[in-house]
Amino acid sequence: MPDYVAARPFGSEPVSTAFRRRAVGGRVLSAALVAALLVPAGQALAQSAPPPAPVGAQPPTREEIERGVAEGTLNKSGPVAVDTSAVERAPCPLSSPDFAGIRLKLSSVTFAGMDKLPGVDLSDSYREYVGTDQPVSIICDIRDRAATKLRGAGYLAAVQVPPQKITDGNVRLDVLLAHLSRIQIKGDAGASEGALLRYLNKLTAEPVFNTYQAERYLLLAKDVPGLDVRLALRPVDGAPGEVIGEVSVRRTPVYADFSVQNFGSKAVGRFNGLLRAQFNGLTGLGDTTTVSFFATPEFREQKVLQIGHEMRLGGEGFSLRGDFTYAWTNPTTVGASQFHSRTLVASLEARYPFVRRQAFNLSASGGLDLINQQVDFGAIRFNEDRLRVAFVRLDLNGLSRKSLLGRDGFTPYEPHWNWGLSVEARHGLSILDATKSCAGLSLAACGAVTPSRFSGDPEGSLIRASGEFDYRPVRNVTIAVAPRAQYAFDNLLSYEQFSGGNYTVGRGYDPGAAIGDSGIGVRTELRIGSQFPKEPGKPAFQPYAFFDAAWIWNRDKVAGVPDPQRLFSAGAGVRATLFDAVRVDGVVAVPLRDTVLQKVKGDVRFLINLSIQLAPWRL
Repeated sequence: MPDYVAARPFGSEPVSTAFRRRAVGGRVLSAALVAALLVPAGQALAQSAPPPAPVGAQPPTREEIERGVAEGTLNKSGPVAVDTSAVERAPCPLSSPDFAGIRLKLSSVTFAGMDKLPGVDLSDSYREYVGTDQPVSIICDIRDRAATKLRGAGYLAAVQVPPQKITDGNVRLDVLLAHLSRIQIKGDAGASEGALLRYLNKLTAEPVFNTYQAERYLLLAKDVPGLDVRLALRPVDGAPGEVIGEVSVRRTPVYADFSVQNFGSKAVGRFNGLLRAQFNGLTGLGDTTTVSFFATPEFREQKVLQIGHEMRLGGEGFSLRGDFTYAWTNPTTVGASQFHSRTLVASLEARYPFVRRQAFNLSASGGLDLINQQVDFGAIRFNEDRLRVAFVRLDLNGLSRKSLLGRDGFTPYEPHWNWGLSVEARHGLSILDATKSCAGLSLAACGAVTPSRFSGDPEGSLIRASGEFDYRPVRNVTIAVAPRAQYAFDNLLSYEQFSGGNYTVGRGYDPGAAIGDSGIGVRTELRIGSQFPKEPGKPAFQPYAFFDAAWIWNRDKVAGVPDPQRLFSAGAGVRATLFDAVRVDGVVAVPLRDTVLQKVKGDVRFLINLSIQLAPWRL
């Protein structure tokens, strides 16, 4: 499986549309320009919704800003497994033909060595044989059934038949439970070795080794950026039950990729490129530093620089992440060339994985976003937003355990079914020089520079959710549904609004073709084939057809703007993986409805997204 993902995942949208979008959510011009252009001098602003602002007058939304740093790491780890081949059960001597003529009437079975597992009952391994006449080899079957139950509960155990004299049908079996005595690292873990051992040494603290308990810490170890780990258990000579954990480590200090696509708007250019690099293990805290730079071919039109750093603290997966983003946008199209936008976003986030398993994960995050956005008209400050938003988020995902174990004809990478869900609550705070609300004030009272939306509340609250659900009725056929929704309790400023278009919901529409306080949308796909090559280095192709739909509402109505706004689009394309390092997604998309300001119904648009892994180099 390639160790990278597409440079622009679902839900990410560049800044390119900031100067193409018109405001249809009650946004207004700056106080100086509105007073000069729209109302007589001294007249207070009416409380009805204002007209749309001119092209280029609106700052970009969250989806237009967030890029690779905020969307996660470049690598994508696979499943974990514990190699126990060196401690597999031994053959049972009582199953030898030499004992074929010996029979017994079973009365009871005693399992010695189970004092460390008081909650585990093995009686069902022999209950059906009690009081019946059986060949002595039935003891081997009971042994194997008991061992299977222990392994099913996650315990690595050897059930043995010790030398004994069986009287009155009473049989004794010895249970030898494995204890992981120490961890031995094989390979170069670099500066992250300490972080790796903080997770894996948790396994030696348990009196009995359990693969389900080990799963959490193995996955947390595998989550350390740049490390791929595999655990193999080896018995200790002369110490029955003691095992050593040999951890094989493969380290990748740097990931890098480059992507080019044409999802942008005409105002600042359809095509754009993103160069991104991830540096792992710089400080020894299981850390990763990501740097990305996005630009359009007309370099001055649009640039986005992002820097992010994440580190892991403690031995339970707690992490801290900080991101910094700065975006410049200077459109050159007629009617927008006088507008210039600057956006600064600084984020701090803490995350803790409450459940970390291969088949199910649950994590919680919380943090603060600091957003400064400004739009200038020539040398005049047009509008400005300063948002300070606290947030909490729950992330959940899961997949078929049968697919994880390969028992249903599917694989962990393309399981019978899998799903993911993220739910986030956000609330604006009046701290750190945040913008004051202009709602209910006259234009003059609001100040010389207004927010991007006169009725917007910098302390607004919202709940947003997004998910992805994949179902494969048979191999090589996937039905994918990716919903997203937002409900706003207040009128929102630009950065917090819900938007539709190429990068969210509505492929074929310009990014930000419809925006509003609340919305619901869904991307659906029918895919044929697989993105994963059958052999390393071989190509793979996955054709698909899609249908997207979105409904977007505003809390305040705008004359001439439908509520809700609707976007519908359909099309077909193909995704390809080449040489384990190149991914291509080409699609023909057709909008099925016009937007408020554009007649695009039936316009055919060809979209292409090309991603190339640069490091580690594989071509």
